Amino acid sequence: MNTFPIVPPKNPGVFRILHFSDIHTGLKDWKWRYLLDKRFFGRLNQFATRQRKLSLENIALLTEHYADMQVDAALCTGDLTSIGSQEEFQHAEEILAPLRQKAGENFLYVPGNHDAYIPQNHPALAEAFKNLNQGRCELTDLPQSVTIGPVEFILLNPARPCAIWLSTGALSADGWNKLDYILSLPARARVRVVATHFPLSNHTGHALSWRTKLENGEHLLEHGRKGAFQAILSGHVHLPFILPPDKEGFWQIGAGSLTLRDSFSLIDIDSATGAITPQIIKLNPL
Repeated sequence: MNTFPIVPPKNPGVFRILHFSDIHTGLKDWKWRYLLDKRFFGRLNQFATRQRKLSLENIALLTEHYADMQVDAALCTGDLTSIGSQEEFQHAEEILAPLRQKAGENFLYVPGNHDAYIPQNHPALAEAFKNLNQGRCELTDLPQSVTIGPVEFILLNPARPCAIWLSTGALSADGWNKLDYILSLPARARVRVVATHFPLSNHTGHALSWRTKLENGEHLLEHGRKGAFQAILSGHVHLPFILPPDKEGFWQIGAGSLTLRDSFSLIDIDSATGAITPQIIKLNPL
């Protein structure tokens, strides 16, 4: 069990984003058909390394302290599930429902690699995506620009079914073309933020391995270096991290795993100046 830390109040004129990720709400079911594809390894990994560590009550803690944190928008950067089954998506939606109610229309979600585990589960992912984003866009619409207050969120979906030994992400050629077009336009708000499951760097600032990276991520990196966006918010890497813009010209913020590492991030954005002040919050064990 965890307790909630004291969160510093936000300053006047600041827009605050609650950013969490990788809750991995897996069910304890085993089905014979899991032996036929990647779901077997997902379930095995869940039971062997995650089940005893998973703290789903952390989601309730966020909900309980949502008003205390003075949050204006909430963003989940993927991996709601362990193997992307319809039952797991329904379970995740039920668990997140109170938090979504607190956030109202200002709740956003982009998929993670576990959410897109196998092609057969794509309809369940598409339905969950539409529900969690209040129908503002379809999964097939991504990349998509969504503006909330002083922030233009660029929602990406590089999550794809891939080989058993891979946890990579990839955009199609059409996806890259659409992203190029969106990022070539003037920003619709004071600050532009990319929301994606896959980070461009890990917590040490190094590129992800060939097994876990965003394919052709260098292309997105170049956009950031040219000032097309000011921050990228991601999950995937379970250790939380903040990389300042000293090196690449934009903030890189990984929320870590809310349920496995007890972490999330808060990003304060000054509506007048566009200044970004991120912080990693760690829940306190009893």
